[in-house]
Amino acid sequence: MTSQSSSSAPIRRPSQQEVRRFRVVEFFQDVVSELRKAVWPTREETIRLTWVVLVVAAVVGALLGGLDFVLSKTFTRYIVLP
Repeated sequence: MTSQSSSSAPIRRPSQQEVRRFRVVEFFQDVVSELRKAVWPTREETIRLTWVVLVVAAVVGALLGGLDFVLSKTFTRYIVLP
């Protein structure tokens, strides 16, 4: 038996011409072009969504902290120090 199935194509390495075609300046021009096409949030949306992230992070942190406290006290009292 072979390690490759008969339906998959072999992996091809790029030729030297293909590797040399990469231009750093052209790459960054393309990046800037794509960033200009993006729809950026307004200042109000950014502020509102930042508050949402902070509130959700605080709630999750409080829940995990409380759970950690309860489990550590429980394990210390009933399992580690019987």
